[in-house]
Amino acid sequence: MKSIISPVIAKCMTMCPEKEERFRIRNKMIHPLERFNTDVSKCSKNESYKMIKEYRRSAAGSDHLDSSALRPPVVLLETVRYLLDLYCNEKDSRYNLVYSFVCDRLRAVRQDMILQRCSPLESARILQEMIPFYFETNYLCRIKKCDVFDWKLHATQLEECLSKWVEASTVIPCDLLKNEVICSYILYNIPNPSNSLDLYKWRNSLVTRRFAFYVTLYFHFVPITTSDSSGDSFQLPSNSLLMAAVQAIQIIRRRALHVIVAAYRSPNSKIPMSTISRWLHYNDCSNLLSCFSVPKSDYVSVSSINMNDNNIEDSNKCLAEIDVDCF
Repeated sequence: MKSIISPVIAKCMTMCPEKEERFRIRNKMIHPLERFNTDVSKCSKNESYKMIKEYRRSAAGSDHLDSSALRPPVVLLETVRYLLDLYCNEKDSRYNLVYSFVCDRLRAVRQDMILQRCSPLESARILQEMIPFYFETNYLCRIKKCDVFDWKLHATQLEECLSKWVEASTVIPCDLLKNEVICSYILYNIPNPSNSLDLYKWRNSLVTRRFAFYVTLYFHFVPITTSDSSGDSFQLPSNSLLMAAVQAIQIIRRRALHVIVAAYRSPNSKIPMSTISRWLHYNDCSNLLSCFSVPKSDYVSVSSINMNDNNIEDSNKCLAEIDVDCF
């Protein structure tokens, strides 16, 4: 018979276990965002620091299942909300610092959540608090050229959050799920062929106006960009775009550009730059076309657009450009 492992009962009622707190203070390992008063001699420890449990990989000799070091769901939720408030307060002045700090501490939250095997309801509540952070930073880190941003690690962490949230969502009532997260998940997965199934699955949970927007975006725009259309109908909705849609926008715009090139491949075909910009929903797409070896001009010879000769990083950044006022 297979032995059943009982879940660990988390007993740490603070955002950082006392043992870790003592160790990091003793070894001067306090993060700048955990320090509130640099003159420790003038105030108590509680007034000097606000420490959050850091992420640590499993290693030989370490006890990750120590109940005194695991935070229960209520504390994990409190920790996530504190971290997100900190991010909102600091992102304008110390973006790189607060981004890397919050990412590490949220990773530790998920580690505690997994180790104690939180219920689906508790997991969903915790995850849907942090998911919007990953969508927003996925966009902002790219446009800010954040030095500490590792796109592969970030994508892995976002996928981890989404997969666990989707898993939990299958066994809890839909009214306990945040509409914002459902909408963001659908937008994020627009390039995925199974997205139409997601739209149907969540149809009763979406606000009618937003649901109509997603249906229009997916069933109207996406088929056009994969057809032999001349491109007269290329358009992206001008508002209600979420940062969750950045990856989808990149892919859809690239598909649209492929169709434009195929539709106007004649060497004599020239299209106004303003028209291509309108089709791809830009104010000016000259920066994008420069990634494909196209010189800046009022009229573009479409046959000169070389889709196989481009700087992937620069073109992806241009393809993801959206008006942040839409958020």
